[in-house]
Amino acid sequence: MKKVLFLMLTISLFTSFLSAQQRVEEKGFDLKWETQGDKLVLTLKAETKGWIAFGIDAESVMKDANIIILWVDDKTGIAMAEDHYGTGRFAHKSDIELGGTQDFQVLSGTQTETHTEVTFTIPLDSGDEYDKPLERGKTYRLLLASNKSDNISWKHNNTYAQDIEIR
Repeated sequence: MKKVLFLMLTISLFTSFLSAQQRVEEKGFDLKWETQGDKLVLTLKAETKGWIAFGIDAESVMKDANIIILWVDDKTGIAMAEDHYGTGRFAHKSDIELGGTQDFQVLSGTQTETHTEVTFTIPLDSGDEYDKPLERGKTYRLLLASNKSDNISWKHNNTYAQDIEIR
């Protein structure tokens, strides 16, 4: 009986470790993510009624980052998103505009008087030249940004960056 209990506890701990949700809570942002198979499942929440953005693997500020800009439409309440690529230190363009593809899936989104929250997925390797492959066990530069408007052409008014590991 002790061996069975030990085995069940070990399997439970190992399974929890493999699918452990990771989290960053800083500067009004709350990002949770976990790897599920060949994709990342992310929930980004920020103190804004406007757009929020997730960027990963920047070389210098925004350059070469895979950027997903998300918002909840004020009129319809539908969560929307665009896939962008960091074309310069302080510039980005839509993957579509660059000849790439939109590589994400919006799962849900909500907006309150104080927060916007969107859950979405991105593939670890989309095959799109404007999305660099991500690997478990590696560290990447995380970028978070937001604005008080849904107009994604408006510059961010809040940002946060740090290195994170994909497990």
